[in-house]
This record gives sequence, structure tokens and C-alpha cells, in this order.
Amino acid sequence: MKRQEITVTIGQDGQATVTVNGIDGPGCEAATEALERALGAVRSRERTPEYYRARQQQASTVRKVR
Repeated sequence: MKRQEITVTIGQDGQATVTVNGIDGPGCEAATEALERALGAVRSRERTPEYYRARQQQASTVRKVR
């Protein structure tokens, strides 16, 4: 199992950046949902290749089943 890690960086301007490693697919958004609510409104979101990796694996599995 991959190491799962959530890092919160708060800049001098008070802006928080949340980075997730080790969680593929939409699970990363679910893992940070409560934290994002506590920090305030999300201004932007950048999805990493890990996010899309799980979707590609699902799609490949679906194609094989057909």
C-alpha cells in the first residue's frame, strides 16, 4: 500500500495550499473535503496524474469486461 500523505502549506498572505500524495482518483478530494471546509472557499484545484490514474485503470477494466 502506498503511503498516503496530506500536506497543508500556509503562506505569509494566509493562503493555504493542500497537497495530496498517495491517493489515486477522486478519493483525494474526499480525503480533504472536511479540511477544505475548515480552511474556507476553494479558489482553484489542480488535479495531478495520480487523480487520473485511477480513472484510466477503471476504464481499462471496463473495456476488458465487455
